[in-house]
Amino acid sequence: MKEKLQEFVINKPIEQSPHYLLSQELEFRFLKSNLTFAMAFIGGIVTLRTALGIDKPITEEFTYSLVAAVLSALCAFHAKHELISDLRNGRTPNKIKRLFRRNLGPALLAISIGFAFRYFESSLH
Repeated sequence: MKEKLQEFVINKPIEQSPHYLLSQELEFRFLKSNLTFAMAFIGGIVTLRTALGIDKPITEEFTYSLVAAVLSALCAFHAKHELISDLRNGRTPNKIKRLFRRNLGPALLAISIGFAFRYFESSLH
């Protein structure tokens, strides 16, 4: 039982198998896509608000949407560099670190999209 719990928090030496290295390459591309989408989303909601000429002032929904999108981009950027650092240092990250690396950015982006929909939906009525 103790070994199972330690597996969640202790880093291991890197695996040199082609499968592991390919999975790290794919994870890097996934994080790069998240970063690109978050940056495009930030530009998109600002442009859409300007293009629609919404008379409603900027509310908490719009602010929360922007903040969550920026945090999502920062998380994806940080995760990319953590992945590179892990490969350089020859370690495999623990399960908790991998879980946050893969899911925190997309989760924040989903929250951002939800707040943006709420803002634009309430602005059009």
